[in-house]
Amino acid sequence: TGEKPDWTHAPVAFEARGITDQNNYVRDISFQVRQGEIVGFSGLVGAGRTELMRAIFHVDPRSGGQVLIDGQEITGRRIKASVAAGLGFVPEDRKTEGLIQELSVLKNVGLAKLAARGGAVLNRRAEEADCNEMVRRMEIKTANIDLLVKNLSGGNQQKVIIGRWLLTKPEILLLDEPTRGIDVGAKYEIYQLIIDLAKEGKGVIMVS
Repeated sequence: TGEKPDWTHAPVAFEARGITDQNNYVRDISFQVRQGEIVGFSGLVGAGRTELMRAIFHVDPRSGGQVLIDGQEITGRRIKASVAAGLGFVPEDRKTEGLIQELSVLKNVGLAKLAARGGAVLNRRAEEADCNEMVRRMEIKTANIDLLVKNLSGGNQQKVIIGRWLLTKPEILLLDEPTRGIDVGAKYEIYQLIIDLAKEGKGVIMVS
């Protein structure tokens, strides 16, 4: 219909309170995201956007602050606790931080779900079912799921990363420059996916 969704009265899905990273580069950042809301962060290179996302997901240590999902603070072992609580994170540099280039599409798609299970090995049939589901949903163009991910185009590599997180059914998805260096068609598909996630009641935090 083209109407803007009304999330203004929706419950708060995510809250950051006083986030400060270990290097004090990000200092005392607080904000909320409601169910179905897309929150954007923009700024010049070096403004601290990426550092904030990494501190929220606990890729980098924090010296202060809290992260809450549905009112419950995320505690425990860093990244594993973030994933278990319902956070997903698509990093800025997909080639070195988002993907393991020498692994297949299948293995790369399954990484986040593997982390959420505490490293418990999935059986091949379950991995294939998950991967094929994401290949269909994300319209990933690959000859087969055993192809090394380094052989995919930039847009399809990004879809692999996003599909990986969708398998964990996140409540909040952090996206750091999700359309950098990909073609126009893939950009459109990723933007549409972000809109669809918001319509499902997910919260999206996007750096651009």
